[in-house]
Amino acid sequence: MSEPMDDGGWMVYRRAYGEAARLIEIARFDHCFGRDFAAGLGGNVGAIVAEVRRRMGRSADPGVVDSALDDALAGRSPRW
Repeated sequence: MSEPMDDGGWMVYRRAYGEAARLIEIARFDHCFGRDFAAGLGGNVGAIVAEVRRRMGRSADPGVVDSALDDALAGRSPRW
């Protein structure tokens, strides 16, 4: 996935990346609040991956979501 997709795949990527990045950031601090903190994911990578996939829903392209998760978990900037 090196080029943005015309079918809206880039929007799915950015949303999944944003969800993952936020959950990863929250896992680093103990003073957060709201639905993300209430999910109680902590630093569990598997739980973060499962939660992002759940939030993205079944209609989101799993390959695009996984690419976004890989980038966020590796600490890379979003591709687009």
